[in-house]
Amino acid sequence: MRLSVFNVANQRVVLEQLRELTLRSTVHPLVTTAARQITALCESRDDECELEAVYEAVKSGTDRVPELRRGLRYVADPHWADHFTAPYRLLMQCQKGACAGDCDDHSMLVAALLGSIGFRTGLRAWGPKKGEYIHVYAVAKTPKKRSSEVVGLDTTVPEAYVGWEPPHGYTLTAWLDGDEDDE
Repeated sequence: MRLSVFNVANQRVVLEQLRELTLRSTVHPLVTTAARQITALCESRDDECELEAVYEAVKSGTDRVPELRRGLRYVADPHWADHFTAPYRLLMQCQKGACAGDCDDHSMLVAALLGSIGFRTGLRAWGPKKGEYIHVYAVAKTPKKRSSEVVGLDTTVPEAYVGWEPPHGYTLTAWLDGDEDDE
């Protein structure tokens, strides 16, 4: 297993690292197979069903993918380090019974699964003050064709649902295709 350590200047650089790990995972066979298994019961071109199925699989679990039977459990990183696991590696860890990660891991897994089945996805950093981002979650544009709506997909907040986003704050979004939005 390859381990990389980075000292980063700011949250934009962190978001770019997360984006790159996620983007590479969208074409990994483990990720594409899992996404197709998760959404197998959705009708063709039913974007809403696919969003819900992937969201629920990561947040609560699914019998369709043994690695995600109980979902991805939330665990915090150590206080002194921010640890990132590529989505395909996270699924490998889930196969070994270690299916857990923090908001970075949750958001990358959701974005990679949805990206692998054609959604335009991204990672959104959120914070109470501009430039002070303390949380990350996945976002997707829907519908797949002629996307017009951005949907929040935070699987780490118990009361969250497809479309929920944290209230009051500032965001920075890194889309997997390389665009960036500051709000």
